[in-house]
Amino acid sequence: MSDERPIPELSPRERQLLDYAAAGLTDTAIANRLGISVATVGTYWGRVRIKLGPYSRTELVSIVLRSERESALEALRRENAQLIHQLNARAESGDSAFYRELMENAPDAMLLVQEDGVIQFANAAAHDLFGYDLGELDGLHLVELIPARLREQHVEHRDDYIRNPQRRQMGEHLDTPAMTKSGTEISIRAALSAIDSSSGTVVICVIRPS
Repeated sequence: MSDERPIPELSPRERQLLDYAAAGLTDTAIANRLGISVATVGTYWGRVRIKLGPYSRTELVSIVLRSERESALEALRRENAQLIHQLNARAESGDSAFYRELMENAPDAMLLVQEDGVIQFANAAAHDLFGYDLGELDGLHLVELIPARLREQHVEHRDDYIRNPQRRQMGEHLDTPAMTKSGTEISIRAALSAIDSSSGTVVICVIRPS
């Protein structure tokens, strides 16, 4: 099945079946949970296969989870597209106060990063996500938010991006490792947008936990 094609609509019971299977329940356990026979569970699997294709139980669950993740990512892209557009427009006009205010009030974590990797500005949501007190992220090098084993690779990717700042969409890397102040590793997805300023290229990062 193509990743780009939406899956057919599933009935509530078919949806329950897949949710329980994704949680690791066997068909017997699913039957007990739903108050139906194991044979009926098998009938529902058959209906799901008619809609999604002749795949194994594990593959069917994977197809649905992948489709849901892609739908969620697409929604994130749409939500952030307008914000990025506004930030770019104001940055180009030199209205830094506006885009800082817009970033501060954004529900997603946002970082404004200089081309050398130093965080110029971080909003409250970013401080919450990474476990820093307000203001502690400003002036910090971005590699401090990257697990040590990936920092050298991150610097190479950053330099490549600055040289050729094609916009990276939210979810291009579904589970990018990041690190909180306490050293806890988390997974994030991010949208990057490079803009020119009087002090050089800066990158706006919109971040959400994955």
